[in-house]
Amino acid sequence: MKSLLIAAGTGANNIIVNIGDEYEDRVDYILIDVLESDVWKIEFSAERIFDIVVTRQPVILLATLGGKTGNRSVERLTKLFKSFEILFSAILIIPFKFEWDSRNVALSIADRIKGESVSVHVFDNETLTSLDLTVKEAIRYADREIGCLLDEILK
Repeated sequence: MKSLLIAAGTGANNIIVNIGDEYEDRVDYILIDVLESDVWKIEFSAERIFDIVVTRQPVILLATLGGKTGNRSVERLTKLFKSFEILFSAILIIPFKFEWDSRNVALSIADRIKGESVSVHVFDNETLTSLDLTVKEAIRYADREIGCLLDEILK
């Protein structure tokens, strides 16, 4: 059975665009790029949630925290998962230090999720500042590292 990978936030959606082809045979995707979209009605319908619960489909939440879509989607999804006792793993991307307020909110959300998920893997964008890479190279590096975290969960 394929795992269900939910990408929440514009950055998470971009990561899936960049690395998603490598995982097509192992995961089904739900991409949330806008808070008010039909994705919520279609992908998280009662029937879909029932299927996840009954089949015990593994769920992975990939979220770029710090922005409204990532933050609010994670809050909404963790409540949904908790109410239906859906176990999930999470890969959370934390903003840079210069994004002070967004970073603090993201770290707070990450701390809360640690108690509600099977496993939490964090990629801190700040690690990119210590590498001698162009912006394009840094994005590729981050995508590869996040892919490694996904591989770890999918083992």
